[in-house]
Amino acid sequence: MKTSKNVFVGATTVVFGLSVLVGGSLFAVPARAAFPADQAGLAAYVKLDGVTQANFNNALSNFFDYAEPSGDTYMIGVKGYSANNNYSGGKINNQIDIHFYLGVDGWLAAYLSKDDPVAKIVNWGDGAELDDTLLRVALEDAIAKIGGATTQTIQYYDFSSPASLKMTLVKESSPVNAKDARGNSVNYNEFSAMTQGSMNRFSWSVAAVGTSCGGWAFPINLSIDGSSIGGGGCSSFTYGNYSPVIFNDQKSHIVKIGKTDYFVAANGVFVFIYGN
Repeated sequence: MKTSKNVFVGATTVVFGLSVLVGGSLFAVPARAAFPADQAGLAAYVKLDGVTQANFNNALSNFFDYAEPSGDTYMIGVKGYSANNNYSGGKINNQIDIHFYLGVDGWLAAYLSKDDPVAKIVNWGDGAELDDTLLRVALEDAIAKIGGATTQTIQYYDFSSPASLKMTLVKESSPVNAKDARGNSVNYNEFSAMTQGSMNRFSWSVAAVGTSCGGWAFPINLSIDGSSIGGGGCSSFTYGNYSPVIFNDQKSHIVKIGKTDYFVAANGVFVFIYGN
């Protein structure tokens, strides 16, 4: 893992930026032929030792919520994960379906569906760091169940944009009762963003917290350079995607997370996936 802030410039507040490498040689040829690449989006993967033909099919017994049709040399299953875990905002238990692939050659992958917003990897659990993604949590759970030894660190690959080289997660929030230096109410937070290279995907996960936010259908609003790109509610986490064309011009753009009520906190994590 590398911490990088060179993607974000002129931030008005502290921006927590985490960058990880995406891409590389994913699977060996036999495993790649079985992996459902046409159905997968963002994936986290690792290579295990000690997975054999005799035991791999039972390695994740009672682990999946349900298994998909598999062959003799691989298995595919799905397990639901809570996006919030013990999130102090008291949100409902959003379930994110994590897909798993395990090959007899030891390749293990946890991935989102290609139609899922990338920001569904965000782990809203209390105390979770940005790199504690749901994909990483899922892989670690599966590894513990299998009991195999890892031969490399966990890596990421985006099947929906295979030319991508890096993924950056940014955490932003507009707290309850925020005030500026003059004591005026501040109902938004913003930062400037640009890419060093081609942006392939831009996604977000947002949530509102507050005793009064239930009176608003969408207490959170998001915008880029003053143009609205979406919003978020109080009863659950909200996910979205946005066309990244605006970030391909090598200029700085203002990304704003706002709120409709002074007594509401707006929290968001933004995911940028880009190329060279």
